[in-house]
Amino acid sequence: MKTPFPRLLTIAALLTLGVAGAQTTPPAQTTPPPQSAAVNPWTQATLQAATYVVIPATLEGNTALLSADQQKILLDAMQRDSQNALHRKYPAANFATDPNQPGVIVVHPVWTVPGSLLPWNNFQARLELNQSGNRAVVNDTFGLLEVWQHQADAANYVFDRVVKKLP
Repeated sequence: MKTPFPRLLTIAALLTLGVAGAQTTPPAQTTPPPQSAAVNPWTQATLQAATYVVIPATLEGNTALLSADQQKILLDAMQRDSQNALHRKYPAANFATDPNQPGVIVVHPVWTVPGSLLPWNNFQARLELNQSGNRAVVNDTFGLLEVWQHQADAANYVFDRVVKKLP
């Protein structure tokens, strides 16, 4: 007999929170080396004064576990809360809507759904940043129960943790 607990917990978490997560593995951060020392957009001063464009979020992994409504809720929360997290970390930053505007940092939020929605499985949230061909990726891993504890602030919690990995 299958237990409804994982499915009910997942549905409640996604509908109420927009995301899910507890850290069980060390977070990873990957920042490729700059093309040259003079062209490094990944400094605190540069990121603080930057203009960002957050492009539509995407889901990866076993997205079949989520209904179309759950996916929409999650994608909307990712889009909104990744921008809000950047704004909290860099209050002087600007935000625009045109990713083709010269000099902007294009931010792509990505959420990786695990193979199955069990309380002990992990999700990954990441932000892919691109400015004129210079790329950086910051990410963190979360388990369902930790993020569920944050209730309505779960998406903010997730993206605040990811953004804290930036300089």
